[in-house]
Formats: sequence, C-alpha cells, structure tokens
Amino acid sequence: MLAILSSFVFFSGLTFSSGPLTEELQCSVCLDVFTDPVTIPCGHNFCKSCLNQCWDKSEACCCPLCKETFSKRPDLKINTAFRQVVQLFKEKSCLTKPDVLCDICDERKLKALKSCLICQSSYSETHLEPHQRVSRLKKHKLINAIKNLEGYICKKHERPRELFCRDDQTFVCLSCTDGDHKTHNTVPLEEESEEKKTEVMKIQTEVQQIIQDRMKKIQDIKHSAELRKQNTEKEIEESAQLFMAMIRSIERCRAARREMMEQKLKAAEKQEEKLTKELQQEITELKLRNTELEQLSRTEDHLHLLQVYPSLRSPFNIKKWPDINVNTHPSLETLRKALTRLHKKLSENGN
Repeated sequence: MLAILSSFVFFSGLTFSSGPLTEELQCSVCLDVFTDPVTIPCGHNFCKSCLNQCWDKSEACCCPLCKETFSKRPDLKINTAFRQVVQLFKEKSCLTKPDVLCDICDERKLKALKSCLICQSSYSETHLEPHQRVSRLKKHKLINAIKNLEGYICKKHERPRELFCRDDQTFVCLSCTDGDHKTHNTVPLEEESEEKKTEVMKIQTEVQQIIQDRMKKIQDIKHSAELRKQNTEKEIEESAQLFMAMIRSIERCRAARREMMEQKLKAAEKQEEKLTKELQQEITELKLRNTELEQLSRTEDHLHLLQVYPSLRSPFNIKKWPDINVNTHPSLETLRKALTRLHKKLSENGN
C-alpha cells in the first residue's frame, strides 16, 4: 500500500510537498490543501464542503479524525484567518501549479487555456479563437494547457497519441494501430483515464482510511501515554503517602520502644540499687562476724570461747541472690530482626 501511495501522491495536476507545514495545511478527508477551512468544537480543521459531505452521509455528527460526537450539528463558519494563511501558502509554495504561457503572445505572455496536439502549441483565450471558429482547426485535438506537449506526440508517426494500448500498457497514435498494435486492444485516452480515475479514487479512499487509522493510532498512543503518566504520578503520590505513613509508624514505634526501654532501664537501675544496698549491708554484717571470729581465734580465754562457740555454729542468715542478666529482652530482639529484614527489602527495591 505504501508503494501505491507513493505512485498516487499527485492528484488533479498538483504535487504535494511532504514537509510538516504541508501536512498541517491538508484536510484529512480530501488530503488536499484546505478550501474554506472550518474549525469544529474538538479543535480539528476540515474543508467546509468535505465536512458537510461527511455529515450528510452519517446519522451522527462526529469528528472524522478523533471521532468525538456532537449532540447538535455545529454551525460551520469559515476560519478566515486560517484561510488567509492557507491562501498565502498556496501562492508561495510549490503546491501551486505553474502556469502554462501562450506560445503566440509576443510581448507580455498571457496564461494559456488550451494546448493543441496537432499544432503542438498552447494558446491564450485570444489566440485560441481561430480553433473555435475555423472549420479545419475545429477538428484539432484540444486539451487543457500543458507544458510537455511533446509527450503527447508519437515520435514514430508524428501524430497525437490519442489511444492507449492495454496489451502493451503504452500510448499510441492512430497510425500505430495499423502497424505493431494492429491486433491489440486500444481505447481512447479519455476512456482509459476515466477507468484509472475510478481506481485512483478507490485507492485514495483506502489511503485516506489508512491515514485516519494511523492518526487514530497516534491519538491512542498519546492517550495511552497520558494515562500512563497519570497512573505513574498517582503511584508516586500513593507511594510517598505510604512511605510517610511507614515513617510515622516507625517513629511512633521507635518512641514507644525507647520509652519502654528507658522505663525498663530505670526499673533495672532501681532494682540494682536496692540489691547493691542489701549486699552492702550484708557485707557489713559479715565483716563484723569476721572480726569477731578473728578475735575469738586469738583469745586465751578458754571459758569465753566455749561459751560463744555454740552461737557461732548456728547457720549464717545468707540470702540467695539471683544471677545478674544483661541480655536484650526477647521482644526487642524480634523487633530488631524485623527491622533488619525491612531495611534489606527496601534496599533491594531501591537498587
């Protein structure tokens, strides 16, 4: 289809430029430069006649490009400013068909209206008059003014190539049908041209549909990109809120754990202080007992030693003290492991 498009990029004698400005000034319905451009509510531009034809054939009024439907048929008014831009572009660009000048005019060459295949000349309105009046000249083959008249003349017979040979797919003159093309299927150029125009219009319709499909695809891509952008921004915002909530939760947890640990520390310090005081008191008592035992072991008063000895044999009132444990509380260890796993997971996602 791209090859067909390349072969039929010309229509009605005009060759379109492929520049971006040309595309912006082309109606997506007729693929020609805008004629009486109108702008509809969705913002797209079309030829007024093209849009009216589309809407006359359809029950609903929708944009041929983006397919936006309008509940009421919009009142089409020509965009005069845009029309001036288009007209200026037509005048200054290569889209304007070059004029064919009259071959007979001497001084100021006027624009030719017709070209004669027999005379092989182009004539302005004034110099065309003999071909419309003189009987002999009336029989000449006149066509719309063209520059390459030599292309319409058979080089072999020097006669107008008025026929088309369908067997050889070439242009021939009447004399050719008496020679090499005698048994071939030949038809007038006009007949072959009309058939080809029908095919061209069919291909043009297909090309227009492809263009609209591609434009729709571009709109879909833009729409998809916009949705993706919106979804990404939403995910970023939700992720930020989630992380902020996590941070607040962690901060609350950290504060609560710190308060609990500080309370436990204070309780442990108070308990340690109490135990230390009791131990100090016990040590003092044991030192007194030790001093008494030391003195008794050195005494020479045998009677006193025997009198006191039974009380010394009584068991000491020694308290059984608990072991000192400085290990971390199990709940804190569990919390530490959970936070470590969370930190590792976040680090992996971040990388």
